[in-house]
Amino acid sequence: MIDQHDRFGDGSDVRAYLPAFVADAREHLQDLGLAILRIEAAPDDRLATEGIFRVAHSLKGMSATMGFEAIVALTHAMEDVFELLRQRAGGLPPQAIDVLSACLDALEGAVESIAAGGGERLDPEPLVERLRQLARERTPSQELARAGDVALPDLTRTLATGEHLLRVVAELAEDCQMPGVRAFMVFEALRVHGELVGSVPAPDAVERFAGRRLEAWVATRADASALEECARAVGELASVRAEEAETLPSGSALGETTAVAAGARAGAATVRVDAERLDELLHLMGELVQHRTTVEALAADADVPGLAQAVQRLARTSQALQETITRVRMVPVESVFLRFPRLVRDLATRLGKQVELRLEGADTELDRTVVDALGDPLVHLVRNALDHGLETPDERAAAGKPPVGVLELSARHAGGHVIVSVRDDGRGIDPALVGRAAVERGLLGPEDAAALDAAAAAELLFAPGFSTARATTDVSGRGVGMDAVRERVRALGGEVAIEPAPDGCGTAAQLRLPLTLASIAALLVTIDDLPYAIPLDRVVRTVRLDAVEIRTVRGASLLPLGGELLPLIPLSPSGQRDRGAADRAYAVVLTAAAGRRVALAVSALAGQRELVTRRLPNDVSPHAAATGGAVLPDGQVALVIDCDALTPGQPEGVHP
Repeated sequence: MIDQHDRFGDGSDVRAYLPAFVADAREHLQDLGLAILRIEAAPDDRLATEGIFRVAHSLKGMSATMGFEAIVALTHAMEDVFELLRQRAGGLPPQAIDVLSACLDALEGAVESIAAGGGERLDPEPLVERLRQLARERTPSQELARAGDVALPDLTRTLATGEHLLRVVAELAEDCQMPGVRAFMVFEALRVHGELVGSVPAPDAVERFAGRRLEAWVATRADASALEECARAVGELASVRAEEAETLPSGSALGETTAVAAGARAGAATVRVDAERLDELLHLMGELVQHRTTVEALAADADVPGLAQAVQRLARTSQALQETITRVRMVPVESVFLRFPRLVRDLATRLGKQVELRLEGADTELDRTVVDALGDPLVHLVRNALDHGLETPDERAAAGKPPVGVLELSARHAGGHVIVSVRDDGRGIDPALVGRAAVERGLLGPEDAAALDAAAAAELLFAPGFSTARATTDVSGRGVGMDAVRERVRALGGEVAIEPAPDGCGTAAQLRLPLTLASIAALLVTIDDLPYAIPLDRVVRTVRLDAVEIRTVRGASLLPLGGELLPLIPLSPSGQRDRGAADRAYAVVLTAAAGRRVALAVSALAGQRELVTRRLPNDVSPHAAATGGAVLPDGQVALVIDCDALTPGQPEGVHP
């Protein structure tokens, strides 16, 4: 284990590589989960079966290097079994899905335990035994291929028009110091002329190769002399011979060979970067933008030939750089969506329901910070849909619906935002049921509950501690969920709403999230000579206060606009609501929580800006109505106003 062997053979510290191991392991386990879902849908999907084999092979190698022996034992058994199963006609046996799911759970638990510093916490033996029950014994030729030193060409490989199969045999020079490196270079040189469909040693065994003889089978349009010439150019070879491959050895490792080679090439094209470095790069980019703005202002007043053109080029380049850095932070929501097929499958089984899960727009990209925080809110919404929304097959049949309910997770772009929806075709929201629960919890009086419509009932679900469940279970009924969902989404600068479908045909929960938390388009305003920023997508309109008559009801200022009275909120310089009169020059009409509109009294409008934002320090009052801050070109810090926190206390008897 890592606490017993803290150093590799070269003396380097094993623990220094632990973050990279955990990150890679999580990616491999995500691929494993996806492969399991594909196999469940199509048991004869050979690509998915080979994907499981490759994940097990990769995890085994990584874990062996780090000294995690329990993971090595389990993944070694998975590799052995699925090497056999991928050669079986007719696909995987049904029980393989349950065994694979148990292996995935165990590996995820082990990796997370390692990440938390608690060691593997994994007993592989029960799962190893279940795996062995899935497969028959290995044949002698399969034992040969299992050694990993040989990747034999596929007998079923179909050559394209003009292609032929050449066998290349090379002998390394006696004085070759690094045969593994030289073998790798020979194989890469041969790939220039075609597809390497088999080799001795296999591509994933090159690094430990210590022999002298190399063999490769290449599907190519080139002639033998071209392959011999490119191999000789590598150097340190005693001889090279290329010939038509007339007879082939038995066995099949094409899927593994090509996949490993493709994985190596893909891996070489990416670089893992710590997220904190990306954040710091973005902050530096924000400072560069601020300095650029300052230079532009100075250049406008300077009479220097060519300066204006140089500043324009600087502006274009820095803007392109800012967009590129922002895109680097973007990741697809697929990483969140892929956790739900397994959750839905298991929970539907426990609840006795039949559910078809549909995933739409999984390639939609969001800021990494938003995606990381999106998982928990979506889990709450999915569990609510399964427990409260979708009916059992008998209930659906009685309602004239198909026995299988539909649960859809989707994501789409909408301007500068992404809309993530959780939609079901279940029973919908019953205002009467919600009203009774609200009366029992003292949230509404009987008369107000009787007048509750579907929209008001949907909004009531966000009340803290609210639940319509009659019994508390480990799925729901504890009164914790929807209020936590809204709080989490608002912390991301977004909003969540529930839209009941008519006639009991389902419910849709929509999360409106910003594309990125790194920058916002904002309206700059001043309040008592201090700068503030208001997210531009929340601004409805601006109004001069000297053009309207402000009304006051029991000390609360109201702005009459379009036939309604909007709460007029004056802020203090601390970012909190003050109690003074609305004696400022302008009102900015905003969309606040749950679609409500409020008006914010400000001293002046300073224009529209693209701002790079940062989170507020922990010692800033949590009651301040601000979600972050942005440094302006003149060095001042503008607080970004949290529009959802501006909902005022409503005076009794006033209904704006």
